[in-house]
Amino acid sequence: MANLKLSFSDCYNEVGRYLGIASLTDADDITKCKDIVYRGYRQFLFSIDTSTGGVHRWKFLEKTTTMSVEADVDTYKLPVGFSSFILTFTCTTPIAINPIQKSLSFIYGQKSQSSGTGYPNYFALKSGDYDEINGQQYEVVFYPTPSSAITYYYTYIITPPKPVNDNDVFVGDDLCSEAIMESCLAVAELRKADKQGVHYTEAERLIQALIGKDKSDSAVMNLGQMTNGKQIGYFFHPKVLDQNGTQIYPV
Repeated sequence: MANLKLSFSDCYNEVGRYLGIASLTDADDITKCKDIVYRGYRQFLFSIDTSTGGVHRWKFLEKTTTMSVEADVDTYKLPVGFSSFILTFTCTTPIAINPIQKSLSFIYGQKSQSSGTGYPNYFALKSGDYDEINGQQYEVVFYPTPSSAITYYYTYIITPPKPVNDNDVFVGDDLCSEAIMESCLAVAELRKADKQGVHYTEAERLIQALIGKDKSDSAVMNLGQMTNGKQIGYFFHPKVLDQNGTQIYPV
């Protein structure tokens, strides 16, 4: 089904038109316009939320998946495009416990003292292979080494692949495509005039509106609490803390 998303070629051709290149046929011109799109895309992915001053974490970059571990295997590759954890490993059965993240040196220190097996109590993130196409890959190491098969689910932030083909589309919805286009034109504008102008202003307007929508779409309006097994109290716009007391909602 057709949609209103802008493609990679839509963006780099529009950049070419803004720069005064009527028809993109020269290889050097095409490369220059594509590089501008890549920079505009990166700036969108790591947009600054002006209300907090920090980088906004887009909900469409969050992915929940599962990992099946096997008996006597302690190291597993994470998916291509893994960036960082949001929610770490949670077991799908009530038998096993949920492992706690530790440093790699802690895990190897434990292994040097005991090579036992059982339900993993801990895990650590480990750098894996690197290649020119996918970049840096990551793995996890569990301790103790699993003694039986376990399935975990977890949520992580993805690193979107670089658009290469003309028909490749960007992450997010149609409105995101428009914001990405304006971000690309803002980069072209800066290179052409050496100053920020109307495209920068429009990109900022769209991005901040999308950040507000992204927050609103994922907001929990209230939480219920059972009191003495009889009453339920509601708390509007609650704050949720993890086991260390760090606020994880709202982010």
